[in-house]
Amino acid sequence: MRIERLSTPQRISAIAIVVVALAAFLPWVSIFGISAIGIEGDGIITLAFAIAGGITFALTTGLFGAERTPGRASQIALLVLAILTALIGLVDMNGAAAMGLYLTMLAGIAWVIGAAWQLTLKPAVIEAPVEGSDPLS
Repeated sequence: MRIERLSTPQRISAIAIVVVALAAFLPWVSIFGISAIGIEGDGIITLAFAIAGGITFALTTGLFGAERTPGRASQIALLVLAILTALIGLVDMNGAAAMGLYLTMLAGIAWVIGAAWQLTLKPAVIEAPVEGSDPLS
């Protein structure tokens, strides 16, 4: 795993994806000592989004294998998954919300920020040295 290859927005997205996946297994609603974990409801959807996002992220960023630059289509797909995850967290929010739902909502928002930030970055252009120029001067 090559975490040092990731840009700051990619690191934000990666952490947010992991938190969304973990939050699906935590209590989303708790009232009078009775709670329901996320995968007993909409958490299964956010878990599927996190898995799909994690796979897309790992394959397109060069997290494993050779270094790659993510394409625009994969960045847009990650942004859409992030927005849907954040919306599920916001829509499900209620007075009986528990830790898992809060984490899903906050990590979903962080994922949207990271994915949108990455989408706005320009790919790094490596300039070839001009023949006859001295790079140390």
